[in-house]
Amino acid sequence: MFLNWTFNAKDPLQIQLWYQVFEGLSDNEFMGMIKTYSTTRIHPPQSPNELLMILAEEEEKKYEDPNKAFERVRQLIRCYGWEWGKEDIYVSIRDNPALYRTVKDMESELWELKSDDTFTPERFRKAYAINLKAMCMKKRDERLKLGVSQPKAIETEMGKGLPYET
Repeated sequence: MFLNWTFNAKDPLQIQLWYQVFEGLSDNEFMGMIKTYSTTRIHPPQSPNELLMILAEEEEKKYEDPNKAFERVRQLIRCYGWEWGKEDIYVSIRDNPALYRTVKDMESELWELKSDDTFTPERFRKAYAINLKAMCMKKRDERLKLGVSQPKAIETEMGKGLPYET
């Protein structure tokens, strides 16, 4: 795999830090994450977060890309109409929380969407991509029970200060 990845197995803080992050993963998920990282990245991971980004990227692949998401919303608006069919549109996109949030955030712009409008689709795609990434990272963190309090818990258990402030 990576020849220059130096992981000090004798350092209890380093072991604790890395293990706590990955303990919620099954063996297959962990190995899949390592294989994906080693085939898609050039440099070795410097922190658990670099490996965890793979999980968020894999989650993103389960949802529509920004172009398909916009086309789906455009088709729903054409089908139901915005004024009378707004609730039907929301029901139709409940399966994708990032899309739901993006539509909610951009209601007024979608209301005024015209067929020749290029600003709204581009803005929608960018907003959806941001919402999708945030949603996938939040799902990953919730699944692995990651949070802001985790470094403080490690600091207390190990009785040492961390190399960064929380």
